[in-house]
Amino acid sequence: MDQSKSTPLYLQIKEMISTMIERGELKPGDRVPTEAEMIEQYQVSRVTVKNAYKLLVDEGIIFRIAGKGSFVSPKEQQIEGIADIKKIGFLSPMVTDRFSMKLFQGVEEGCKEAGFMLMIRQVHLQSEERDAIHDMIRCGAEGLIIFPVDGEAYSEDIISLKTRNYPFVLVDRYLPGIKTNAIYSDNYQGGVLGTEHLINKGHTQIGIISSTKSTTASSEDRFLGHIDTMKKHQLLTNPSYWLTRTDELTYQQEDISKTYISDWLTNNPDITAVFAFNSIMAVYVLQVARSLGKKIPEQLAILSYDSPDIRDMDNNLYFSAVEQNVEEIGLQAVQLLDMATNESQNFEHLVIPVSLSQRSTT
Repeated sequence: MDQSKSTPLYLQIKEMISTMIERGELKPGDRVPTEAEMIEQYQVSRVTVKNAYKLLVDEGIIFRIAGKGSFVSPKEQQIEGIADIKKIGFLSPMVTDRFSMKLFQGVEEGCKEAGFMLMIRQVHLQSEERDAIHDMIRCGAEGLIIFPVDGEAYSEDIISLKTRNYPFVLVDRYLPGIKTNAIYSDNYQGGVLGTEHLINKGHTQIGIISSTKSTTASSEDRFLGHIDTMKKHQLLTNPSYWLTRTDELTYQQEDISKTYISDWLTNNPDITAVFAFNSIMAVYVLQVARSLGKKIPEQLAILSYDSPDIRDMDNNLYFSAVEQNVEEIGLQAVQLLDMATNESQNFEHLVIPVSLSQRSTT
């Protein structure tokens, strides 16, 4: 088992057993290793092995005999077992950050409750997203949950799914002007909550930092919430306080991102608080601010959208943040997709409320 992989250990074990069967190393009727043998050999927990074997049983790949162990199913039973399970695909740009992991956990829990088989693909570019969509459909996916890749133009392949009436649900964002099933946080509310929090802390010179300018609406809704709240408090907005489209400038290179942030903060010394629209940028701002000799939060307050997994000496989360109920988004995405596979003509947008947690950085 590779502990460094983002793939959960129980899925690694399940895949390993499946591969051994496909290669003929384990034949129909052969006994598979016991749970105790797997625990000793791979140094994993009993829960990990139980979850892996449960998936193998649910898919008809192995069967259990009380008091004797688990055995490889006959070929026809494996095929029937798999055919009886609804298969859905999940596409996500990242599976390593705290937000993506919680989203995956919610999707996985939803699939367990519904009895679905889940196929996962990590994608970073729209070309990878296109290939993953085609591959999953070819592999029998009856519906897709898609965390869309950012881009200046709508993904033609997602639009194609809609025109073909293929069931799918967008998570975390939606495509303005196009009717699709989507579930996402109340990002406008998040922009309002975050800005109100900083204003209540006495900040009037608030910097905004965000990444790619996307055709999806999450960042735009956060920004609109910020602007409306500034107007409500009769505070002027200064465009020089906005550092946006950073991914386009830096191609996600950390050192270049930090250079832009350093120049931005240096050229705008009046900024007393930064509202970062994603957790990665919040961490970069913290590191750059400290390198410039700024004390957090006395000289620069930092508010993140989603908490970076950085903790203080007491093991408490460090960043003040607008928090999304990400696991609930994943869980409800599965439920919405299940409905879409039966009533594909109906499109729903589910909006999940956000909350604000004040911690050390404000």
